[in-house]
Amino acid sequence: MDEITSSLIRIVGYQLFGGECPKADMDVPGILKEARAQTVFSMVFSFFQDRSGADVRELAAAQEEFFRSIILNTNNFQEHHELNEIMGSHDIPYTAVKGLSSAYYYPDPSLRDMGDVDFLVYEKDFERAKQAVLSAGFEIDHGDKPDSIHIAFKREPMSIWEQHRSVNGIPDGRIGELIQSDIETTIETAQLIDLDGAECKIPDPYHHGLVILLHMISHMTSEGIGLRHLCDWAVFADRLDNDRFVSLFKVRLERFGLWKYAQIMTAAAEKYLGMKHKQWAENALIDDDLLQDVIEDILGGGNFGKKDLNRYRETKYISNRGERTVDDKNIVIQVLGTLSKKTYADYPFIEKHRALLPIGWIAEGGKYVGYLISGERKSEGTTAMLKEAAKRKDIYHKMELFKTE
Repeated sequence: MDEITSSLIRIVGYQLFGGECPKADMDVPGILKEARAQTVFSMVFSFFQDRSGADVRELAAAQEEFFRSIILNTNNFQEHHELNEIMGSHDIPYTAVKGLSSAYYYPDPSLRDMGDVDFLVYEKDFERAKQAVLSAGFEIDHGDKPDSIHIAFKREPMSIWEQHRSVNGIPDGRIGELIQSDIETTIETAQLIDLDGAECKIPDPYHHGLVILLHMISHMTSEGIGLRHLCDWAVFADRLDNDRFVSLFKVRLERFGLWKYAQIMTAAAEKYLGMKHKQWAENALIDDDLLQDVIEDILGGGNFGKKDLNRYRETKYISNRGERTVDDKNIVIQVLGTLSKKTYADYPFIEKHRALLPIGWIAEGGKYVGYLISGERKSEGTTAMLKEAAKRKDIYHKMELFKTE
């Protein structure tokens, strides 16, 4: 971890949990650049703005960007209020997820950089909800298919809403069925809150925690998560005392194979953000080396892979995307497995006659060489990408995602 990222997490930790105030005479432009990649810009800019000794010229240069962030955040809060009014006027049960639901747990909701308006509705209400949103001046952006997990809407000048059938990150198989059963009760247990004048329904603490964990896993094992995701989990987990958290989560998360993951992310927040210690997160199998790997993985990719475009290429060499699990196969076996899936998709005949699979590998290799010759694909960085994928795969395997006894 270099000085810029080290300074960044000290500032973020101070803004969320207090403690010793970091000195303001730092590399302001470097830290603000990193804050953008981690989607914690507003939080970090606010810190420098309130501290003498910060580079005034650099802050002035970023002032307009900060104002844009404030406008976007304010607009997002207002749109959650609008969402509540629209769904209420059409008598459609719903709950917002992620954005405003996460901001609710921050010591100051304005510290949380906001994005889209995400909300969940029942499948039986999906079409009615879609028409209600369209009647509010939105148009469909993408996802208007029966098998899409969500449909995205847009409205000028800056509104993006996503209407979900379910949430990201639920694996296939028995564990996924168990999780989906719990997710299906998220709407009926939602609570109405008023946050800075915005009335909106958000999940109860249990369902909010489960959604955040699934969301983190979905992106962490693909393009990557940024520091904002860790902050979202940290401020939520910090809000619940030990007994309350254990009673809500321990049995259920152990049943889903997510208890160790919750412990790891909490221990990382304690170590690097200064979150107060949680007894329930103690685990002899979680050591400082693993926590360092986790924070470096988060910081190395940035929010949704902003810092490393190779993250998208690495995905297929890390996780079993249908099951959303990460096994202990070495990178060579994983590559062959990925190549086999691609071969079966391109040549269905080979899937029925698997003895021909090596011929399919050769055919896929020939196509790849053709792409390189034509310039459609670039060979640079492939070795480094596979090396990084192997490292990330090892980290996520240690998390034992969705693994039960």
